[in-house]
Amino acid sequence: MNVLEKAQLIQELHALIDGLEDRSLSFYQIAYSKARLHEIFNLCDEPIFKKQILKFKARTQPEQAAHDFADHTLYRQAFQGVFQDTNLLEEALSAYPDSGWGILYHPATGWQIWLMTASKGIAITSQWGDLEDIYPWLLEQQSIYHCLKTDVQLKQPLMNIEAVFQPTETETETETETETETETETETDLNLSIQTTQEKSEHVHSSQIQQSVSLSDLSKKSQPIDLTTFQQQADSDTAIESHPIVHSLTPNSTEIPITAISQDSSNQNAVSQTFAKQISLNEYLADLNPMMNQDFSPVDLYVMNIVGLPDLSRHLDLLFYSSSLNLWQHQPIYLAELLSKQGQFIKYLALLGADDSTQAAQLMHRFTAQNQQYISAIKTISWDNLQANLTDIERLFYCYMQQSDFSWHMENYQAFIPNSLFQTQKFIQFEESPADIQTPLLLLKEKQKIRLIHGKNRLNLSLQESAYPYLLLDRQEGITWQRIQSVINQLNSPIHVTQLYDAIQKNITH
Repeated sequence: MNVLEKAQLIQELHALIDGLEDRSLSFYQIAYSKARLHEIFNLCDEPIFKKQILKFKARTQPEQAAHDFADHTLYRQAFQGVFQDTNLLEEALSAYPDSGWGILYHPATGWQIWLMTASKGIAITSQWGDLEDIYPWLLEQQSIYHCLKTDVQLKQPLMNIEAVFQPTETETETETETETETETETETDLNLSIQTTQEKSEHVHSSQIQQSVSLSDLSKKSQPIDLTTFQQQADSDTAIESHPIVHSLTPNSTEIPITAISQDSSNQNAVSQTFAKQISLNEYLADLNPMMNQDFSPVDLYVMNIVGLPDLSRHLDLLFYSSSLNLWQHQPIYLAELLSKQGQFIKYLALLGADDSTQAAQLMHRFTAQNQQYISAIKTISWDNLQANLTDIERLFYCYMQQSDFSWHMENYQAFIPNSLFQTQKFIQFEESPADIQTPLLLLKEKQKIRLIHGKNRLNLSLQESAYPYLLLDRQEGITWQRIQSVINQLNSPIHVTQLYDAIQKNITH
């Protein structure tokens, strides 16, 4: 591409963006302008265009533009993501109190950089503005606090993980051999077996330990149990300290063995660490697939696919955080509602292995941010309850609503109900106010059915959604169709869903 062609494209970019800002274009012209912008972006992926493209891309794909901007800084690995919710951004930064930064985005005001300073222990923020205008502020603060490390400083040799546990009552003896391959087996009290096979040219050290752990009710809190005697060694010079279990163990509980399958030593440079490729979850066997996105390289986050359940991903995604390999089954499972950028329900998202709710929120956000998705709420649930209901979206919905506890939720949170659980035909006809994606349905629960009171306009927006936001009334609270009709007759048309819901609730209390 010669200089003249580049100049013409830049001129066209200015014309396109001016037309979009003028807001006088037809829908067709708007769609054409945005499509043309994307075409130009693909054509102009040269350094000379980076600055020009960022300005225009920020208007059509603001979050992606911020991610691309961060990827070209010196501190990409310390970047925690782009957020539109300040609470999520605070939680993400607090998970890394010594070093971390993130970007807050608001459509009306632009971007704001948040920087975690170890000396102050709090996050400081820049002014609102364009990315290029606020980035010098980050460099200025870095020169003062020295709170960020560059990617080069953070890059460390990849760990050669060979899991070795030190049991509390029996000693595990290791043998050093000069052969190319060795296998060792040691049995102890835990029904947690890890098998590794590794090639070394000189000295090979390998051991396998079986230990049994009883799994109790994961939702109950109890006194911590000290497991500091169990250690997982990365190599002869590095030891990884295990985390304390925060839930009690009972004798008559489900045993969950975990089997690790080794990777060839020649492939260890392609992954962050050697890790189990399959996990046995009581009656299920799950494959572990590492996150390939480089944004996840500092975080050992894996996608789980349960063998024999290929349709499960239609309503549930499973994640596994590998740093708690020997402890995850004693921690609550975090279950969330995953939404699209527009606020439509996609599916449920479950995370195993997070140490606490803050870490769970941060890990889930990092997973969803790559697809411009977000979570509206996070609940804690036991593995027993999730396992019994995960194959069916209706059972999973009732499990989510009745057998879990809130860990976090967005402001003005509304739950989602599967479309198969309610009847879409309105029983009482009246004029509804216009609806958008965030408008909830108003439903009435009867003995055998859930009927629609308000929400025809909301359903007409999209009939293909698997679940919808909703407000629920119950016949057992004394609500009858006659009472609903009476309330509707007293309201002016068109009637908004929250207006009708509040009026019915007020009518019940009188």
